[in-house]
Parts: sequence; C-alpha cells; structure tokens
Amino acid sequence: MEPGVRMPEEPELPERIRRDLEEALRDGGVDKLPHRSSPRRRASFRLSFPDLRPANPGQLVLIGVALFLIGYLLKLPYWPQFMFVGMICVGIAAVSHFVQPQGYQQKYWRGHWLEVPSGTWQERLYRLLYRSGPRR
Repeated sequence: MEPGVRMPEEPELPERIRRDLEEALRDGGVDKLPHRSSPRRRASFRLSFPDLRPANPGQLVLIGVALFLIGYLLKLPYWPQFMFVGMICVGIAAVSHFVQPQGYQQKYWRGHWLEVPSGTWQERLYRLLYRSGPRR
C-alpha cells in the first residue's frame, strides 16, 4: 500500500437508524447480558451406573438365545432356569417388536424435521424395556 493512501472507512449509519438500533437493543435487554463470559465450572465427580437395558428387540433376542445355549450346552447348575429365562427374553422381544410404537408425528421446526413422540402406552412400555426410542 502506498504511503498517504487511506483505506475507506466503514460508512457511519444515519442518525435515525443508529437511534432505532440502540433503542431496539435497550428494549431487548442487551444491558442485562453479562459483559464477559462466566468462568467454567469444573465437572463434579458423580457415580452413575451404566444402563444395562438392550437397545432394541434384536439385542434382547441375542441375549435370550445366548442364555438358552448356555443352559443347553454347558449344563451349569440351574441350567433349566437359564433355558427358561432365555425363552422368556425371546418371547418379550417378539411381542415388543410387534407392539413397537409407530406413532411419531413429524413436525418441521427451524429448518429441521422433528419426531414428536405420541405418548401412547406402547411407547412408554418400549422406552421402559429398551435404552433407545423406537425406530421407524
């Protein structure tokens, strides 16, 4: 850049627009916002237990089949209980797969499609049994 040549400065806003902008900011509560960012809090140590529920009926079928095979092949003590619990798991998975709720309503909000849960008893039962929500 040559000496003596100045870059054009940003044009100033007309007085009326500047006043309207200041008034809108004042009405919006800009003076109540914090002036600097607040210090970050350190994460506190919390004990939490892992969620041991299966994610979907397919995983529950795999658990049931594994329990059945353990009882059938290994003949551990209480092997009939292993087989019985395995069959119960497969039965619950089959029933919950067919009762799986499909009642999501799609809503468009802020440029994204949202799936709003329906709140039916099937959905509450499904969320009680499984970690994730029902798949579409």
